[in-house]
Amino acid sequence: MGEDHQPVLHGPRGVADEPPEPLRARILAGWDAVLAAAEATAAGADLRPLAELGSWPGRPVLGAVMAAAHGRPVPERRPKPFDPAREEVLAALAEARDRVAAALDEVLAAPELGRRIVDSPLGPLPVLTQIHALGHEAAQSVLAVTGSVPRPLADAGLAAMVDVVGALAWRQRLPAAAGLWEPSETSPTGLTGLGWVFTADADGWRTRRREPSDDLPGVEAAARHLLVSTGSVPAMLARGEIRLRRVGGLLALAPLVDQVPNLPGGSLLRRAVGAVSVLGRLPGFR
Repeated sequence: MGEDHQPVLHGPRGVADEPPEPLRARILAGWDAVLAAAEATAAGADLRPLAELGSWPGRPVLGAVMAAAHGRPVPERRPKPFDPAREEVLAALAEARDRVAAALDEVLAAPELGRRIVDSPLGPLPVLTQIHALGHEAAQSVLAVTGSVPRPLADAGLAAMVDVVGALAWRQRLPAAAGLWEPSETSPTGLTGLGWVFTADADGWRTRRREPSDDLPGVEAAARHLLVSTGSVPAMLARGEIRLRRVGGLLALAPLVDQVPNLPGGSLLRRAVGAVSVLGRLPGFR
């Protein structure tokens, strides 16, 4: 893959190849939904999952990623307040949103910076891949606090899961294609629900919205089931809450489950692949 801190300019790189305007709009719409959900929580609600998303002194969101992107030493990470007040959590989330926006502005203006390979909890990945990946942790945190996930945030979260699995398939030199999507009846408009797919090969990976005509391996379910990291896959299958499509193609992803301990969507895939002989959690890139 080349040395760390070197941009990889050839080959597709997932969301890095998406036009900047819709990419930026999707990511920031997700963060705006986080802020709105946090502000709407009842007094006394447990905001600890949301506090984990915040930007704190000594724990700035994307601080390590952007330092590594510029070849600077990664700052020492200090713990956040143990039990922050509601106002502190809201302020930390607003700062996190601002830091994400600033990082996006920087890497979208200099694409070679966004394609630079730096360390992450999942091993070396491009900078923009890691910025985008925060959408999954954000969606999971809001789901944990409120029991639901706003559509813009669900969209960002699903895109994040699919994009990182595609990146890891490329890194493992694993030709694969798969996706996550909602059945059409879950869409409030009655149209096709949210959905994202990737295709990966030795040159890179492509991430895009799922089209109704796509016939790819994947998991079909309402976004809240795709994004949750707990639950019994066999029970969800029995209740019809999730459906596995083209299971043989899903099983082709088994090497990722074995070789990448914190695989994004790995909980879902591991339990799916284990439940059928088959099935997510994308940790935040902090």
